[in-house]
Amino acid sequence: MAREYGEHLARGATIAAVVVDAPGQNVAMVKKLALPFPVLSDPDGTAAVRPFGVWDDEGHMALPAILVIAPDATEAYRYADVDFMDRPDDGDVLGALDALRLAPITASTRTASRLTPDPGPRTVPLADLGVYMRGVRFAMQAIAERAHDPWDRREAERSARTAERYVAAQGATRRLTGRG
Repeated sequence: MAREYGEHLARGATIAAVVVDAPGQNVAMVKKLALPFPVLSDPDGTAAVRPFGVWDDEGHMALPAILVIAPDATEAYRYADVDFMDRPDDGDVLGALDALRLAPITASTRTASRLTPDPGPRTVPLADLGVYMRGVRFAMQAIAERAHDPWDRREAERSARTAERYVAAQGATRRLTGRG
């Protein structure tokens, strides 16, 4: 969503992520990934996660989800899954926004944080994330080739494609910035 942020603004969308992590961890993630939108904290899921039906009781956390909420508070699009690697195609979300025909937002809605970044103990440093995602891609490709169950094969292929999109985006960023 960060890569397509301008497209979301052009379609009149304001983006806010809601996660169960502590505010300091969210600040660290926003800074690490240079996210142009706020990441809000809902540790027990009662403020936003549970009311939208994207709470995982077993894992005690939010499900990976993208919701497009129309100005009249109706749900225009929903994507929710159990795998944090799985994400819908950007075109699906942008298409749902197109259908709403909202006026573009021309100013950035980025927020300034007053909190100190506090990466959590499981945080993967940005420098290591590309290596991690390349490993995920190759592992999922290998699992897909060996999977006997069609559902398992599709899930592994989907995770491999998500990792591939990250690796490709990281390469494009390096080319644009002259780094790497």
